[in-house]
Amino acid sequence: MMQITSARYVIYYGWLIADAAGTPSSAAATIAAACPEVLIGFYYTFEPKYPNFSRQVCDLLRTAQIALFAYVDTNYGNRPLAAVEAETRDYLEKGVDGIFFDRVYNFLDDRQTPYYQRLYALVRSRQKSVIVNTGVAQTGEAIMQVTDILMVEHDWRMLRQLSPWHKRYPSDRFMGNSSNEVGTDLYFDYCIDYETAVRDTYEAWAIGIGWHYSTDHYTTLPTWFPDYARRVHIPIGIPP
Repeated sequence: MMQITSARYVIYYGWLIADAAGTPSSAAATIAAACPEVLIGFYYTFEPKYPNFSRQVCDLLRTAQIALFAYVDTNYGNRPLAAVEAETRDYLEKGVDGIFFDRVYNFLDDRQTPYYQRLYALVRSRQKSVIVNTGVAQTGEAIMQVTDILMVEHDWRMLRQLSPWHKRYPSDRFMGNSSNEVGTDLYFDYCIDYETAVRDTYEAWAIGIGWHYSTDHYTTLPTWFPDYARRVHIPIGIPP
């Protein structure tokens, strides 16, 4: 029988800093208070470019025992490998706990296997962890050799049907989320609010998606985030 995991994480692509000096923003403080196991975010802000994982932000989040994963785009294996490796090394040298590789090839064939093998070896050589996001449930099993956690994003309900091989792995190897981002109407016929957020997280845990997070949009924290975080802090079970 698959071991059921109920692990909590946060995706937040907004600013974790409040100023150029790196002072933690209110969002960073809210995330720290929620104490998820993992935070996925951008290492740098966009314009202007500042370290989003500033020393002060890292101190705050690590005091709350939150592992920090830096976002790296791979464009399904089409982004030049040297550029991806250079960005990854930069973040590893700055002390992140892991790398979140986004827009990852689905491994339904082996065309991009060497590309992702190189990236996985690079991160693991630093004793850090890898999360990859294909964004789809139909993914080849070989992908499990190049990641510690597989994210299927909003397609998490279909993992059992489209990738039945997942039953051979513990649930903490799989990650999903529910949000109101553009295009999510392909997966949900309802809006993600507090009630559906809690429901989806418990459902995901129950069907073998060990990591799940519900939000409105990735660049903001919904007003109901603190209540949601408190509710799903309770181990897996049937929510009231």
